Amino acid sequence: MPGSRRYDLVVVGGGPGGYPAAIHAARAGLRVALVEERALGGECTNYGCIPSKALHRLAEAASVASRIARVEVDARKALEEARRVVARLRSGLESLMEGYGVEVLRARARLRSGRAVEAGGSVLEAERIVLAPGTVPAYPPGLEPDGRLVHDNRSIVSLEDLPSRLLVVGGGPAGVEYAETMARLGAEVTLVEMMPRLLPSMDRDLSLAARRVLRELGVRVYTSTRVAGLERHGDTVVAVLDKGERLEVDAVLVVTGRRPATRGLGLEELGVEVDEKGYIRVDERMATSAPGVYAAGDATGPPLLAHKAMAQSIVAGVNAAGGNAAYKPRAVPLVVYTEPELLQVGYTLEEARRAGYDAAEARIRLGGVASAVIEGAEAGLVKLVYDRRSLKLLGVVIAAPRASEIAGEAALAVERGLTLEEVAGLIHPHPSLVEALGEAAAAALGRPTHYLVKRRGR
Repeated sequence: MPGSRRYDLVVVGGGPGGYPAAIHAARAGLRVALVEERALGGECTNYGCIPSKALHRLAEAASVASRIARVEVDARKALEEARRVVARLRSGLESLMEGYGVEVLRARARLRSGRAVEAGGSVLEAERIVLAPGTVPAYPPGLEPDGRLVHDNRSIVSLEDLPSRLLVVGGGPAGVEYAETMARLGAEVTLVEMMPRLLPSMDRDLSLAARRVLRELGVRVYTSTRVAGLERHGDTVVAVLDKGERLEVDAVLVVTGRRPATRGLGLEELGVEVDEKGYIRVDERMATSAPGVYAAGDATGPPLLAHKAMAQSIVAGVNAAGGNAAYKPRAVPLVVYTEPELLQVGYTLEEARRAGYDAAEARIRLGGVASAVIEGAEAGLVKLVYDRRSLKLLGVVIAAPRASEIAGEAALAVERGLTLEEVAGLIHPHPSLVEALGEAAAAALGRPTHYLVKRRGR
């Protein structure tokens, strides 16, 4: 093909679903090109996970310090620090690409027949392709962002200063995280969710924990409520709720969901099948319906998580390089980064029973865990879902500071089907919050160390 360049692998998308595939294929000796229209790191690094968690860390630090000293938060500096972190990580990814010899093309990709990718006027002929276009924000009609008064997760992190009064539309993980962080940074926050509870896809106890966190920070929470429309008045917005109430705010953040960024990519040119929502269909090897074409990350469907995308991307990259890897996890951790953090791994009790298990649930509050007392987190909880017959662990639910750091052990235990006996027998450092995992398993067996269990006959 005139003016074309040939590669062993072309990766479309430079986020968590794309760049790991490029790295692993290049490490295996393939000539790799990566096409990314925006910045390396994708949604997570530039607009999602990283800037929001950087802001959260600063807000949490200020909150902890305020227990013993008067603390004034400089929201402008907090936003600057979040952007500094993003720039640092993005620079690191650029260095990785250069170090592994991955050629990065800053362009919009379009697939062409014959396993070719058009990118910014160049045509890249590929032996194999990995598709990782990710997702883009989706908005209800009438709530589309304008970047000035109405924002999505992309534009909110570009503000020079935080709004004094913020309306968050959407009570999923992103909405709850932003509502908590902005409230800790000094904003007056209102959150509206159309479902009957916050975090509707997660365990009910985590929904209650999220509501309690927000209530303690003074966040007004509306559930079973829709925003019927927005009225812009100069530098303010009036949100009209479906029940007739009107809320005047300085800015609106819309985080109501996402859709796959597969439109206009040219999937039909290669015969890549998608489902009814536009997500790319893949098997456990991350192979699509088109020979030699793989896909990974958010564009393959929920859960839309960066760590899931990375795991899939590695599988796709290894297989594109001739390997034989599979993506078939039993447990993908889901964390909501509030304070305390909210973690769910594996089955909830209801899900386990629907799956046919004779499931039971054991729970403890964190008051018997020394580290939780140190951190003022006695109200947190750990729940274990297990099978009554085999005593194998099926799921873990935690509300605790730094629950994300416990997620790996919890996921390993569920993934490997450890029993309550095995989990209870693990030795954890003292004091630490991960001790709660062992205590919960011991409590399920009726023999915790730091919790009182009534003896039979008393």
